[in-house]
Amino acid sequence: MWPDPLLPRDTFDLKADTTQPVWLTVSVPKDAAPGDYTGRARFVAGGKTLTETPFMVHVWDFGLPDELHTAAIYDAGLGDRWQIAGQTAEQTRRQFWKFLADHRVCPDRVYPEPVLRYENGKVISDFTQYDEAAAYYFDVLHLPHSYTPSVFYMFGWGFPPPEKFGEKPYEGAYPYDNVDRSKLRPEFKTAVQACLKVYWEHMKAKGWANKVVFYMSDEPFYSQAATIAQMKALCQMVKEVDPAIPMYSSTWGHVPEWDGYLNLWGIGHFGDVPAAKIKEIRDSGVRIRYTTDGQMCMDTPYLAIERLLPHYCFKYNVEAYEFWGCAWLTYDPYRYGWHSYIYQSDAPGKSYYVRYPNGDGYIAYPGAPIGNPGPVPSIRMEMAREGVEDYEYLYLLRDLVAKAKAAGKDASVGVKALQAADSLVDMPSAGGRYSTKILPDPDQVFRVKEKVAKAIESLKG
Repeated sequence: MWPDPLLPRDTFDLKADTTQPVWLTVSVPKDAAPGDYTGRARFVAGGKTLTETPFMVHVWDFGLPDELHTAAIYDAGLGDRWQIAGQTAEQTRRQFWKFLADHRVCPDRVYPEPVLRYENGKVISDFTQYDEAAAYYFDVLHLPHSYTPSVFYMFGWGFPPPEKFGEKPYEGAYPYDNVDRSKLRPEFKTAVQACLKVYWEHMKAKGWANKVVFYMSDEPFYSQAATIAQMKALCQMVKEVDPAIPMYSSTWGHVPEWDGYLNLWGIGHFGDVPAAKIKEIRDSGVRIRYTTDGQMCMDTPYLAIERLLPHYCFKYNVEAYEFWGCAWLTYDPYRYGWHSYIYQSDAPGKSYYVRYPNGDGYIAYPGAPIGNPGPVPSIRMEMAREGVEDYEYLYLLRDLVAKAKAAGKDASVGVKALQAADSLVDMPSAGGRYSTKILPDPDQVFRVKEKVAKAIESLKG
């Protein structure tokens, strides 16, 4: 009985003494004239109108860009539940990408991945299918980000790297307990660097490299000396290919030993790294994103974090946020609002059962189980979209304020609106699952957005 999926229905059965919410989504074309538009939702039974509910949509006198200035990145691996009858897997994937793009959400990476092999000292590559998909992903949908192909993902948690391109990372036997993790096998480095160079040069030639991030590691166990040394060695290996390659790891905190190695940090939005330290890192030329695993689920009644993460990004000069899943399911989500237990391992020889929070790992619903010809959004997904659009409002207003000041004009209306937006978020915070503490008054978001929009129109003149 917890509202989440926005079912594509125009009919429903209503039992006595129950309430049925109805969600209306309005799409505004870029050439729409500004002003107020009115409409009515009619509720009809047996050919008789029971009631009508009027509504009004206000269209502002400015539009949002195709190319976003932030990114809401959600891993988008699709299981069998997502496959649409009569479609190929590629068609279903591209339909899902467009669905995400329409909601201002970005998938994690381009699929299918390129063919990359290292044989007899040479790289064998085939980018045909990858380029076809990437052209749609980057050039048609204008998606702002992709991780490098998964073959370059180096390690997670407390694991050593796996074999890459037929080469082991270290001498000895897995899990390399007594090996110096700072010394990669030369054969491993040579193979990885050769394949990475081919991939990176290809992406630069295509004009897509500026949207690509090398995903180095997920939540590395930096309390372990071996992991500290391993990360430095792997980063150095990538830097030798091209120091401009952005290397990302969702560390949550800041690890001083990795300064000068990682050049794109994934930190927690709720204060793992103080705001002053974020500024110091940014001022050094290093990029930052928020990592948010475990922060978004159906246990958060105000959906504050989905809406507010882009506000955190804007206030603290963080370029994007990433979340580990938008389509990960263990049960039929229409029947059960919780997950099954899964068996996982976070280090060699260590395994356990765990059940992830309700709704964790998905913000959309598959269409196939209810006969819908495409994916179904959730209220949480709509809030994620609203947050990204909030960011674009703020980005536009900040630019207008700067131009007004440079021209010697009064920009106070914009300055006050930006200050009001800043007041919505703060670090440290209670964390994403404590939404009532982060946002005690949800209506404040709407009041601030209206103030920002009016300021944009005023300064736009």
